[in-house]
Amino acid sequence: MDASLGPGARLGGRYRIVAAIGEGGFGTVYKARDERRHGRIVALKAIHMVALSAQEKIDATDSFNREIGLLSHVSHRTLPRIHEHFTDPDHWYVVMDYIEGQTLEDTLQRIPGGRLPLYQVIKIGMELCDVLTYLHNQNPPIIFRDVKPANVMLTPWSKVYLIDFGIASCFTLDQKKERPAR
Repeated sequence: MDASLGPGARLGGRYRIVAAIGEGGFGTVYKARDERRHGRIVALKAIHMVALSAQEKIDATDSFNREIGLLSHVSHRTLPRIHEHFTDPDHWYVVMDYIEGQTLEDTLQRIPGGRLPLYQVIKIGMELCDVLTYLHNQNPPIIFRDVKPANVMLTPWSKVYLIDFGIASCFTLDQKKERPAR
């Protein structure tokens, strides 16, 4: 985590950091308040570019562009929306919907036996099938490529979200390999 981005830091002239809520491969996700939107809570993903090696910068750039390119062009009830993206000399930022809750991975670790009731497993599975069908029906189809418990968010109200489009890609049948996002 980048120490300069602690609670109270203001980014982009409008986002006030509340707390760090997660660490990823290239950066940190923060809970922040949008001071221009009456204190609306958002998730702010920050990539600390200075701390990365040359290869990590290339990978982070690809991931950043892919996530913005894909999520900016889709709209589904189980996908977070991108509100804005911006940079400063040391960081790249993506501002998106804040999803209150925890990952399926965290949920499974906290419950005895690490198993959910069958009705909940079926609900999560159906929601994931619905959003993956939606993504696959885009033109060109979007292939998520990273379905795992750490990328499924569950809210206290039993809503399911698919998160982290860092390695997702677009696919066309006339290509042998998947191509990068728009």
